[in-house]
Amino acid sequence: MDGIVMVMKILLATYWELPHLGGVWPLMERLAQDLIRQGHQVDILGNNPEYYHLVNRQLKFHKSLYLPLIESHLRQTDLVAVPVIYNTEIDRYTLECVALSLRLEQYDLIHTHDVISARAFARVKPAQLPLIVNPHGYLPGEIQLLMDTNTAADRDMKPILQYYRRIEHQGLQSSSHAAASSKWLKKRFVDDYGVAAHRISVFPYGIDTAKYTKLLNTRNDISRPPRKKVITFAGRLVHLKGIEVLIRALAKLKTQRNDWICWIVGDGPKREEYIRFAAACDLQEDITFWGARADVPSFMAMTDIYVQPSLQDNQPLSVIEAQLAGNAVIVSNTGGLSEMVEHRLTGLIVPKDNEHALSTLLNELLQSKEKRRKLGAKARLFSQKHWSIDQYNRNMMRMYEQVMHKK
Repeated sequence: MDGIVMVMKILLATYWELPHLGGVWPLMERLAQDLIRQGHQVDILGNNPEYYHLVNRQLKFHKSLYLPLIESHLRQTDLVAVPVIYNTEIDRYTLECVALSLRLEQYDLIHTHDVISARAFARVKPAQLPLIVNPHGYLPGEIQLLMDTNTAADRDMKPILQYYRRIEHQGLQSSSHAAASSKWLKKRFVDDYGVAAHRISVFPYGIDTAKYTKLLNTRNDISRPPRKKVITFAGRLVHLKGIEVLIRALAKLKTQRNDWICWIVGDGPKREEYIRFAAACDLQEDITFWGARADVPSFMAMTDIYVQPSLQDNQPLSVIEAQLAGNAVIVSNTGGLSEMVEHRLTGLIVPKDNEHALSTLLNELLQSKEKRRKLGAKARLFSQKHWSIDQYNRNMMRMYEQVMHKK
């Protein structure tokens, strides 16, 4: 890459579980592969219920070795009163112990993919070792959404919200540099935590468009229902994705037309709740819950309209995939989503948490094949340029170079 003349040894690390279907794992895996192709040495550190491990080396650090000492300390604190915080702190302290075992001085750069691991590494790394934090979302905002929609949880969730705000602040401020994939996420870091704007690089995710196009042409054993248009959502089945809004919009849409079916691809803690809600709305024959699938591109290839009705979101990979598939895309106007779509040119933007507006736009697209075709074609052209993996690699290496130069 331009300006890079040395071979670096880089540690990519996260507090989150690896490997994992969806989430940060595909991003980290692809970044590691690209860095290795450029001649750099890369280790990937991830979590597991029983151990942390260097995924690429199959090297495990069992948590049971560290737990007695850590628990003997934390049991003496007030953290035991809040299990979520207590367990997170146990895992964070364990990660610090594992980090010390890695001989961090062997690395030229640490690139963490969440604020918890960033804070852990910042506490134990050599002072001059550059540390990049690359959060892929805004966790306090997600918790606040739960509190806003469930007043009974306000008392229980308030300490958790305060904890994650503190850990996010510490993770960002104790890192050498931060990366954000959207302007919205950067603004959150600047406004909420006082991070200097020049310490945050903003560039979108990248995807191997050629490889993804091949996957689009690999069909699965699912068939499109005859004389039905397919509306699809793909992602985690959690509150912030706005699945309730989509189901309510579809219930309204059904009073107007029945020439559609909705596919919900993904899994999560609220899956059974959403299945019951769909049945209560008399949509059990109109919505299919496919669960977690490794063949999401095959579903996108059969989709007419893709919907991302999130209450908060940063830059979901599913929207990128839908655009590359040439789908007509509808996204809510929250977080980084409105940066991914230009209204009525590359897709449609709907006010968040508004099933009436969403139902109206769905009806509009179902009525016009030509409108769907035009939006999908523009989305594909935009995506092939904007989500370029080559551009993502150049941006990433430029950021690495900038951080190494400051060192």
